[in-house]
Amino acid sequence: MKRIATALLLLVLAPLAHAEGSIDGWVHVHGHHYPVYPVTIRLFDANTGEIVPEFTTENRADGTYEISGIPNGDYKVHYDAHGDVWRYIDELAGNDVCDNAGCDMTKHGAVIHIEDNNLTLNTNLKEGVMMTGTVTDLFHRPLAGATVEFFDRNGEPHCCERTTDENGDWSRPLYFPESYYVMARYKEPSKYRPKLYSNYNCSGCDVADTGSRITFDFYTAFLGMKHRLEIVEADPEIPVEAVARQKYSGSWYNPERDGEGFIVEVLDRPGAEGVGSQVVVFWFTYDLEGNQAWMVGTGELVGRKAQVQFESTAGASFGSAFDPDDVEREAWGSLNLEFLNCGDAFAEYGGSFGSGQLSLVRLTAIEGLDCGAPDDAAVEGTAALSGAWYNEQRDGLGFIMEAVSENELLVYWFTYDTDGKQMWLLGTGEVNPDQTMTVNMLRASGGAFGDRFVAEDVVLEPWGDVTFQFDGCTDGSYSFIAPEPYGAGGYAMGRLTELKNAGC
Repeated sequence: MKRIATALLLLVLAPLAHAEGSIDGWVHVHGHHYPVYPVTIRLFDANTGEIVPEFTTENRADGTYEISGIPNGDYKVHYDAHGDVWRYIDELAGNDVCDNAGCDMTKHGAVIHIEDNNLTLNTNLKEGVMMTGTVTDLFHRPLAGATVEFFDRNGEPHCCERTTDENGDWSRPLYFPESYYVMARYKEPSKYRPKLYSNYNCSGCDVADTGSRITFDFYTAFLGMKHRLEIVEADPEIPVEAVARQKYSGSWYNPERDGEGFIVEVLDRPGAEGVGSQVVVFWFTYDLEGNQAWMVGTGELVGRKAQVQFESTAGASFGSAFDPDDVEREAWGSLNLEFLNCGDAFAEYGGSFGSGQLSLVRLTAIEGLDCGAPDDAAVEGTAALSGAWYNEQRDGLGFIMEAVSENELLVYWFTYDTDGKQMWLLGTGEVNPDQTMTVNMLRASGGAFGDRFVAEDVVLEPWGDVTFQFDGCTDGSYSFIAPEPYGAGGYAMGRLTELKNAGC
């Protein structure tokens, strides 16, 4: 009787002893036949997405692996190349792609079915990409120790926040196609302005402790992206203080973008409602094709802030071929300027060439109205020549002059080339006792607008000479001589603008 019972028990247990299977295979570099090593292979329950830790192994140096004793059921397999960025394509997954770090196996990857069998899963890992970024303050100084957080499309925290290093940099593997949200914080909750190097751009997003987020969408492919978050209110270490309005007049630029800049003229005219002062801003830069471009705009300076509406021109020609009726004027966009103090400013722009933000520092100040001058200082003599000059019959081009020392003027000439494209020239000259001045003008080339600008590509080349004759501080004339096709010529000129505390 005992023998019969034992035999029956063995019959019952026999199927259970074989209710398991195994998998084996190799892990190679996609398109090649050499192994990826080390790689951790993990099994996930296909129904719950939970990892089955007892069936985790690491492949051998030749890329091969095996896992045995797997209970019958449905599973998904995950290949982790230990922090390196890979995504995999295996024989079962076909075109399904999954990143190695934190994939939800209930959504991605093929299901494998274990039922008393052995499956060979040969897997090819393809190199992936990193998502990288830099967190800086408003003035592009790196912020070490900033926290970068990641969220899924539902706003739930997603694996692995990052902390910036001493250079403000962070990185993490790029996950499978999804919608992600990225958030940066530095010390106390702070606002930030993101600058995204991709087709997904966000201009001036205001992220405080409200939990606003920016979305990155990767639906069809893995995309490399680098973005920079500029902390606006994060211990900038730059004093913010209002100064006498006339001290903001002068040239401003970003030192990383040497070869373009802004000219600010605070005029001796009240604002539209008697508050603040009128301001004129010239922007000498380049268009989207790398040609020289310039815009001019007017606005109102109230306190430390000014908003300017820019206008651009086209269609005119140089010298005797110029006809003011040929000048085509059109709205370009807007510029918001915030002067943090006498030497630092922030610009945010948006127009037909694109949008963005720039931190600015002072390049020049008007002699006698510099940052160290008394608030009630007023100037005369050569400094009073500062401002815009033009010929009324040649409206659409002109000169900007800035007294940068006792007898020296920085001169910008905004005009057109012989093909009708905008052209700007610049140079410095010394005013002689007879009120004449000759300036060797330079022309810049090699620049580009926005993110494509590279300061090292900008080249300044001699253009020709311009000689000025001043008759007091409101009238004068100029003549020029340059190689062909520009030649020589001359015209009368008169005062267009007078700067605050620098009038005649």
